[in-house]
Amino acid sequence: MELGLKGKVAIVSGGSRGIGFAIARELAAEGVNLALGARSGPDLETAAEEIRRETGVQVLPVGADLSTLSGVQTFVAAAVELFGKVDILINSAGAIRGGSLLTKPDSDWQEDWDLKLFGYIRMMKEVFPIMREAGGGRIVNIIGNAGRRPDPSYIVGGGANAALMNITKALAVEGGPDNILVNGINPGPTRTARWDVMNQGLASEWGKSVPEVEKIRVRDNPLGRPCEPQEVAALAVFLASERASYLNGVLIDLDGGATRCI
Repeated sequence: MELGLKGKVAIVSGGSRGIGFAIARELAAEGVNLALGARSGPDLETAAEEIRRETGVQVLPVGADLSTLSGVQTFVAAAVELFGKVDILINSAGAIRGGSLLTKPDSDWQEDWDLKLFGYIRMMKEVFPIMREAGGGRIVNIIGNAGRRPDPSYIVGGGANAALMNITKALAVEGGPDNILVNGINPGPTRTARWDVMNQGLASEWGKSVPEVEKIRVRDNPLGRPCEPQEVAALAVFLASERASYLNGVLIDLDGGATRCI
């Protein structure tokens, strides 16, 4: 299927690892030039070089703290300076830590929301006028199904995700007349380095093996396994493509059927 993406320019926040890297790699395979933003310099350079070597597209790594307004502005400005445009924004930065209302310190709330919630908001605010002037664009927010499944042990992440779902739909209404399509993906548990670290920690805490912990964590999933980053990437690339030209304000639960609501 021809997706109409060759020659486009995408900004990918959190593009050095995990879901963000998988999406960047898939976009590059379609001929999309990339600006990758993340805090970690070495991981970022390695990711950029790997994608360049595999696909031959231009990849601009930008080391920036995307939990700050200045970091977001630096990232977007660097992309525009090199490429002259932004066709696609993929928001994928930020892994919110677990904890309940009474155990999470105030500083954790602030730090986690600065990157995931406000980071996404600031990225969209920066690219929206650029896309509007160019006659359109695509924004894909990688959010998470915790926003639909409240959990007291993940209250900070669930709250941020629920807010981002609302914001995604609201911005889709505003962007529609300018052909700026805004959609969100809500992955369930996904097999990234963070998933592995969490499983190892739980295995130690519960006195079980890592495979036993994984089985427990996916027992409510009809497919009996976590999502793979490449599966998120495939959907994100489709939403960013010309083939998804009538999808706007859509929130897709990519969790193997674990979220059972209408």
